[in-house]
Amino acid sequence: MDGSLIRRIAEGWRTAGADVVLVVRPFAGAAAPADSLLPADPGLVALPPPLLLATANLEGAVLFPRPGYALIAGTSAFLAGSVPEGVDQGRARFARYARAAERRWPGLEATARSFPPGHVAWKHPEDVPVDTATGRQLALMRDVAAGRCTGAEFAAGWLDARRRSQQQGERVRDPLEALLDRVFSLLEDYSVDPRFKESDDLSDDELKDAVIGLLRKAE
Repeated sequence: MDGSLIRRIAEGWRTAGADVVLVVRPFAGAAAPADSLLPADPGLVALPPPLLLATANLEGAVLFPRPGYALIAGTSAFLAGSVPEGVDQGRARFARYARAAERRWPGLEATARSFPPGHVAWKHPEDVPVDTATGRQLALMRDVAAGRCTGAEFAAGWLDARRRSQQQGERVRDPLEALLDRVFSLLEDYSVDPRFKESDDLSDDELKDAVIGLLRKAE
Protein backbone atom coordinates (compact mmCIF):
# COMPACT_ATOMS: atom_id res chain seq x y z
CA MET A 1 0.00 0.00 0.00
CA ASP A 2 1.18 3.54 -0.67
CA GLY A 3 -0.07 7.05 -0.03
CA SER A 4 -1.73 7.43 -3.42
CA LEU A 5 -3.82 4.29 -3.03
CA ILE A 6 -4.70 5.19 0.57
CA ARG A 7 -6.00 8.59 -0.60
CA ARG A 8 -8.17 6.93 -3.25
CA ILE A 9 -9.56 4.51 -0.67
CA ALA A 10 -10.25 7.30 1.81
CA GLU A 11 -12.07 9.48 -0.75
CA GLY A 12 -14.10 6.52 -2.02
CA TRP A 13 -15.19 5.60 1.49
CA ARG A 14 -16.07 9.24 2.25
CA THR A 15 -18.24 9.76 -0.86
CA ALA A 16 -19.91 6.37 -0.37
CA GLY A 17 -20.87 7.29 3.19
CA ALA A 18 -19.08 4.36 4.84
CA ASP A 19 -17.74 4.57 8.37
CA VAL A 20 -15.04 1.90 8.33
CA VAL A 21 -12.95 -0.21 5.97
CA LEU A 22 -13.25 -3.99 6.05
CA VAL A 23 -9.83 -5.54 5.47
CA VAL A 24 -9.84 -9.18 4.34
CA ARG A 25 -6.63 -11.15 3.93
CA PRO A 26 -7.24 -14.16 1.67
CA PHE A 27 -4.92 -17.13 2.12
CA ALA A 28 -4.90 -20.26 -0.03
CA GLY A 29 -8.35 -19.50 -1.39
CA ALA A 30 -9.91 -18.91 2.02
CA ALA A 31 -10.89 -15.56 3.50
CA ALA A 32 -9.76 -14.69 7.00
CA PRO A 33 -12.09 -12.72 9.29
CA ALA A 34 -12.23 -9.05 8.32
CA ASP A 35 -10.66 -6.32 10.42
CA SER A 36 -12.46 -2.97 10.69
CA LEU A 37 -10.22 0.08 10.23
CA LEU A 38 -10.70 3.73 9.46
CA PRO A 39 -9.43 4.78 5.99
CA ALA A 40 -6.85 7.07 7.66
CA ASP A 41 -5.55 4.30 9.92
CA PRO A 42 -1.73 4.17 9.60
CA GLY A 43 -1.94 0.41 9.91
CA LEU A 44 -3.29 0.19 6.35
CA VAL A 45 0.02 1.33 4.83
CA ALA A 46 1.90 -1.52 6.44
CA LEU A 47 -0.39 -4.25 5.09
CA PRO A 48 1.14 -6.35 2.28
CA PRO A 49 -0.86 -7.97 -0.53
CA PRO A 50 -2.96 -9.95 -1.16
CA LEU A 51 -5.69 -7.77 0.31
CA LEU A 52 -9.35 -7.09 -0.31
CA LEU A 53 -10.62 -3.81 1.11
CA ALA A 54 -14.37 -3.16 1.13
CA THR A 55 -16.64 -0.45 2.47
CA ALA A 56 -18.70 -1.54 5.45
CA ASN A 57 -21.82 -0.69 3.40
CA LEU A 58 -20.47 -2.69 0.42
CA GLU A 59 -20.59 0.37 -1.90
CA GLY A 60 -17.06 -0.21 -3.18
CA ALA A 61 -13.96 -2.37 -2.97
CA VAL A 62 -10.25 -2.36 -3.74
CA LEU A 63 -8.48 -5.58 -4.63
CA PHE A 64 -4.70 -5.45 -4.10
CA PRO A 65 -3.71 -8.90 -5.41
CA ARG A 66 0.05 -8.42 -5.67
CA PRO A 67 2.68 -5.67 -5.87
CA GLY A 68 2.40 -3.44 -8.93
CA TYR A 69 -1.29 -2.62 -9.22
CA ALA A 70 -4.72 -2.62 -7.58
CA LEU A 71 -8.24 -2.92 -9.00
CA ILE A 72 -11.06 -0.61 -7.92
CA ALA A 73 -14.79 -1.24 -8.37
CA GLY A 74 -18.00 0.09 -6.88
CA THR A 75 -21.03 2.29 -7.20
CA SER A 76 -20.92 5.64 -9.02
CA ALA A 77 -20.73 7.44 -5.66
CA PHE A 78 -17.73 5.39 -4.54
CA LEU A 79 -15.95 5.79 -7.89
CA ALA A 80 -16.57 9.54 -7.92
CA GLY A 81 -14.32 9.75 -4.86
CA SER A 82 -11.76 7.04 -5.57
CA VAL A 83 -11.38 7.73 -9.31
CA PRO A 84 -12.15 11.48 -9.63
CA GLU A 85 -10.46 11.67 -13.04
CA GLY A 86 -13.09 9.28 -14.42
CA VAL A 87 -12.95 5.54 -14.99
CA ASP A 88 -11.81 5.79 -18.62
CA GLN A 89 -9.10 8.31 -17.78
CA GLY A 90 -7.96 6.06 -14.94
CA ARG A 91 -7.79 3.08 -17.29
CA ALA A 92 -5.84 5.11 -19.87
CA ARG A 93 -3.34 6.22 -17.24
CA PHE A 94 -3.00 2.65 -16.02
CA ALA A 95 -2.20 1.50 -19.58
CA ARG A 96 0.63 4.05 -19.79
CA TYR A 97 1.90 3.03 -16.37
CA ALA A 98 1.73 -0.66 -17.31
CA ARG A 99 3.93 -0.10 -20.37
CA ALA A 100 6.51 1.77 -18.30
CA ALA A 101 6.51 -0.71 -15.39
CA GLU A 102 6.16 -4.00 -17.32
CA ARG A 103 9.80 -4.94 -16.79
CA ARG A 104 9.53 -4.48 -13.03
CA TRP A 105 6.07 -6.05 -12.73
CA PRO A 106 5.62 -8.65 -15.53
CA GLY A 107 2.03 -9.17 -16.60
CA LEU A 108 0.87 -5.57 -16.08
CA GLU A 109 0.22 -4.97 -19.79
CA ALA A 110 -1.98 -8.05 -19.99
CA THR A 111 -3.98 -6.72 -17.03
CA ALA A 112 -4.30 -3.30 -18.68
CA ARG A 113 -5.59 -4.91 -21.90
CA SER A 114 -8.35 -6.55 -19.84
CA PHE A 115 -9.63 -3.10 -18.83
CA PRO A 116 -9.49 -0.86 -21.93
CA PRO A 117 -11.09 2.61 -21.92
CA GLY A 118 -14.62 2.63 -23.26
CA HIS A 119 -14.35 5.98 -25.02
CA VAL A 120 -12.03 7.41 -27.66
CA ALA A 121 -9.98 10.41 -26.47
CA TRP A 122 -10.90 13.42 -28.63
CA LYS A 123 -8.04 15.66 -29.76
CA HIS A 124 -9.73 18.56 -31.59
CA PRO A 125 -13.10 20.35 -31.19
CA GLU A 126 -14.28 19.00 -34.54
CA ASP A 127 -13.69 15.43 -33.29
CA VAL A 128 -16.29 15.75 -30.52
CA PRO A 129 -19.85 14.48 -31.16
CA VAL A 130 -22.39 17.23 -30.52
CA ASP A 131 -24.61 15.00 -28.36
CA THR A 132 -21.92 14.51 -25.68
CA ALA A 133 -21.29 16.53 -22.53
CA THR A 134 -17.96 17.65 -23.99
CA GLY A 135 -19.83 18.75 -27.11
CA ARG A 136 -22.12 20.76 -24.85
CA GLN A 137 -19.08 22.51 -23.33
CA LEU A 138 -17.90 23.53 -26.80
CA ALA A 139 -21.39 24.64 -27.85
CA LEU A 140 -21.65 26.87 -24.78
CA MET A 141 -18.27 28.41 -25.59
CA ARG A 142 -19.54 29.31 -29.07
CA ASP A 143 -22.79 30.63 -27.60
CA VAL A 144 -21.11 33.01 -25.16
CA ALA A 145 -18.67 34.13 -27.86
CA ALA A 146 -21.61 34.98 -30.14
CA GLY A 147 -23.57 36.71 -27.39
CA ARG A 148 -26.31 34.09 -27.30
CA CYS A 149 -25.98 33.59 -23.53
CA THR A 150 -24.74 35.60 -20.56
CA GLY A 151 -21.51 34.96 -18.72
CA ALA A 152 -23.40 33.52 -15.76
CA GLU A 153 -25.45 31.19 -17.99
CA PHE A 154 -22.26 30.07 -19.70
CA ALA A 155 -20.38 29.45 -16.45
CA ALA A 156 -23.17 27.45 -14.79
CA GLY A 157 -23.90 25.39 -17.91
CA TRP A 158 -20.25 24.76 -18.77
CA LEU A 159 -19.33 23.55 -15.28
CA ASP A 160 -22.38 21.27 -15.21
CA ALA A 161 -21.38 19.82 -18.61
CA ARG A 162 -17.83 19.31 -17.36
CA ARG A 163 -19.11 17.29 -14.39
CA ARG A 164 -21.32 15.18 -16.66
CA SER A 165 -18.41 14.62 -19.04
CA GLN A 166 -16.30 13.24 -16.19
CA GLN A 167 -19.17 11.12 -14.83
CA GLN A 168 -19.78 9.63 -18.29
CA GLY A 169 -16.12 8.79 -18.81
CA GLU A 170 -15.60 11.10 -21.79
CA ARG A 171 -11.93 11.63 -22.55
CA VAL A 172 -9.93 14.39 -24.23
CA ARG A 173 -6.26 14.90 -24.98
CA ASP A 174 -4.11 17.81 -26.03
CA PRO A 175 -4.67 20.26 -27.59
CA LEU A 176 -8.39 19.97 -26.70
CA GLU A 177 -7.59 19.03 -23.11
CA ALA A 178 -5.45 22.17 -22.72
CA LEU A 179 -8.27 24.29 -24.19
CA LEU A 180 -10.88 22.99 -21.74
CA ASP A 181 -8.47 23.28 -18.81
CA ARG A 182 -7.89 26.92 -19.75
CA VAL A 183 -11.65 27.61 -19.74
CA PHE A 184 -11.92 25.95 -16.32
CA SER A 185 -9.14 28.24 -15.06
CA LEU A 186 -10.99 31.27 -16.42
CA LEU A 187 -14.13 30.28 -14.54
CA GLU A 188 -12.19 30.05 -11.30
CA ASP A 189 -11.68 33.83 -11.69
CA TYR A 190 -15.33 34.53 -12.51
CA SER A 191 -18.23 34.83 -10.05
CA VAL A 192 -21.62 33.57 -11.26
CA ASP A 193 -23.39 35.42 -8.45
CA PRO A 194 -22.75 39.20 -8.67
CA ARG A 195 -23.20 39.47 -4.91
CA PHE A 196 -19.91 37.63 -4.41
CA LYS A 197 -17.95 39.26 -7.23
CA GLU A 198 -14.58 40.64 -6.12
CA SER A 199 -12.65 43.51 -7.66
CA ASP A 200 -10.18 41.26 -9.47
CA ASP A 201 -12.82 38.82 -10.83
CA LEU A 202 -13.40 38.67 -14.57
CA SER A 203 -16.29 40.72 -15.93
CA ASP A 204 -18.77 39.24 -18.40
CA ASP A 205 -17.02 41.06 -21.26
CA GLU A 206 -13.58 39.90 -20.15
CA LEU A 207 -14.80 36.31 -19.91
CA LYS A 208 -16.41 36.55 -23.35
CA ASP A 209 -13.26 38.04 -24.92
CA ALA A 210 -11.08 35.34 -23.37
CA VAL A 211 -13.34 32.55 -24.68
CA ILE A 212 -13.34 34.15 -28.14
CA GLY A 213 -9.54 34.16 -28.12
CA LEU A 214 -9.36 30.52 -27.09
CA LEU A 215 -11.84 29.46 -29.78
CA ARG A 216 -9.95 31.34 -32.49
CA LYS A 217 -6.74 29.63 -31.44
CA ALA A 218 -8.38 26.19 -31.33
CA GLU A 219 -10.59 26.35 -34.42
